[in-house]
Amino acid sequence: MTNRLRTSILLLIIIAIPMTASFAGTLHPSLLGPTSAAGSQDSVDVWVFLTDRGFWNPGQIEQALNSAESKLSIKARARRAKVMSGRLIRETDLPVNAEYVQQVLAAGSKFRTASRYLNAVSIRTARSRLSDIAGLPFVRRIQSVAKARRPADPTWPMAMGQTPRVTDEDRLNYGSSFDQLNQIHVVAAHDSGYSGAGVLVGMLDTGFYTDHEALVNLPILAEWDFINNDPETQNQPGDDPSQHNHGTCTLSALGGSHSGQLYGPAYGATFVLGKTENIVYEQPIEEDWYVAGLEWEDSLGVEVISTSLGYFDWYTFADMDGNTAVTTIGVDQAVANGIVVVTAAGNERETNWGHIIAPADADSVITVGAVDADGVIADFSSPGPSYDGRTKPEVCAQGVNTWCAAAWAGPNGYAGVGGTSLATPLVGGSCALILEAHPNWTPMQVREALMNTASVYASTNAGSPNNDYGWGIIDVMAAINYTFSPVIAQRHPGPGIVKTHPDSLVDFWIAGVQNGGNPFLYRWSVDGEEEYYSPDSMFTRFWVAEGTSNVKVVVTNRFGQTDSTSWTVEIQAFQQVGPNHAGNAPLSFSLHDPYPNPFNPSTLITFDLPASESVNLSVFDLLGRTVKTLVNGRVMAGRHEVLLDASNFATGLYLCKLQAGSNQQIVKLILTK
Repeated sequence: MTNRLRTSILLLIIIAIPMTASFAGTLHPSLLGPTSAAGSQDSVDVWVFLTDRGFWNPGQIEQALNSAESKLSIKARARRAKVMSGRLIRETDLPVNAEYVQQVLAAGSKFRTASRYLNAVSIRTARSRLSDIAGLPFVRRIQSVAKARRPADPTWPMAMGQTPRVTDEDRLNYGSSFDQLNQIHVVAAHDSGYSGAGVLVGMLDTGFYTDHEALVNLPILAEWDFINNDPETQNQPGDDPSQHNHGTCTLSALGGSHSGQLYGPAYGATFVLGKTENIVYEQPIEEDWYVAGLEWEDSLGVEVISTSLGYFDWYTFADMDGNTAVTTIGVDQAVANGIVVVTAAGNERETNWGHIIAPADADSVITVGAVDADGVIADFSSPGPSYDGRTKPEVCAQGVNTWCAAAWAGPNGYAGVGGTSLATPLVGGSCALILEAHPNWTPMQVREALMNTASVYASTNAGSPNNDYGWGIIDVMAAINYTFSPVIAQRHPGPGIVKTHPDSLVDFWIAGVQNGGNPFLYRWSVDGEEEYYSPDSMFTRFWVAEGTSNVKVVVTNRFGQTDSTSWTVEIQAFQQVGPNHAGNAPLSFSLHDPYPNPFNPSTLITFDLPASESVNLSVFDLLGRTVKTLVNGRVMAGRHEVLLDASNFATGLYLCKLQAGSNQQIVKLILTK
């Protein structure tokens, strides 16, 4: 049996790998011809994407998945359980096939790194050998490795040796870091007892001067230098003296602490540090170590990853579509695994590039823009949208004259530093505070809470996002106090929905409930947090709690197996493809972000029609094939909600397309199982 045939019978999980002209063995255009990004160089660094992982039968996959799951750390297991039901491991967690890697290297290549997220290997090889490697039967495609860019303002560092700002009223003596924290209400969060305690935060950067007084007492669970392949992320013999400067700034802005000088939002968190960029040779370092760092920190159970590195070296703006850049794919996978990922928008507003950089285009990441102390957008902060039209950045924080530890000024030095690099750790640390307050929140819930409570001083506010500020400057306390209250189209307490029984046991078949010919869609809330949509054949029996509107639920799956846990839930009913009864038609056509997303096994898709239109709402895979049509016909004006039940879909990335008259819009769907 050939390797290609294996892929058709094993239902391999290839999540978010770009499919633009991606046939097996295809060379990316950047590698073709004398005018390519590789130019006339003899040696090139490339990603080789593979078709499968070399399993011969489903039993081998099952064995490998079981083995990988048994090795999950306690922290990683708890984090993944928030976003996955059943098995906590996917095929994207399995290693790249070693035999395939050996054959690639035997074709005349030098190994750089391998990525289980991408099912790919990064190599250095002669350009003349690319066609031979592309011809191997298990090679899907080959593309250049991109170069990293630290998004630092050209005036970085902006100042050194400033006089600390000390205020008598502060519970903590914040020094000059007070304003940047107070702007996003971190000071109020600290006053409420939050410090990031118990949250594991990962950083990826150039290295970290942990002997600095603001970092010397930082609890570090693990650190790894991906450049020198050792566990030391401070400067070592042979490193450029400036190697750890950038990482020291970002780490201290997120979690540093020294009374009278500096506090980061998450000064009480625990850290995992990855050194992934070399500023001297091959400057700047490639994206492969970034992805390796993501996977390593995932394996250790980190809950938040904050990075201030970006990539657009050989990419074009058309590649900033949320699907193409390697780091973008990696970030989306990390979020699907339950990690909150925060990244810098970039400092390209006034450059020839002029856009956000990867992985800021990822659809699940929290992309951060920079403002000054007065809340005005920085003149360097990269604007959105993404190439496919999504609003970017998501939020902002201070990235002009941000106070942080300055490794170049010695163990007691500080400076005001500029760039979206410094706004990002303020948001990353704030995410740790939110998870401290709500450890069961998923990454997408943290993201939603930050976006929906953000506000902007200058030109907009939450609810009216734009491509400069996104949803606005974050408000940490408002995000901590955020409640997820879904839009309710119609409550249906409904006589006849349940039937009485002598022992209060109620049989309730959702599919049989009708209202004017339209089946209701039920949203189940557990302790105020959304758990499931239905009908999905998951809920079949529950007990009515006498005298209340709540019910006790026992979950029975389609195989008749009963979950022993019972929950108190609230039933809310929705009409399928029906207006929201808000009284007024929407002002504009819009396909909203699905909720939840990532999801399993169902998600609610909401769209607005300002006038009656002929509508087609369909879901496609990454090859452009229609996998499900949800609506096909004339629909009245209003807000409409349609449930997508993806129980029979394979895990991965899908596209949902809404066509209404001449209007068209697409959103991404991430199914996790």
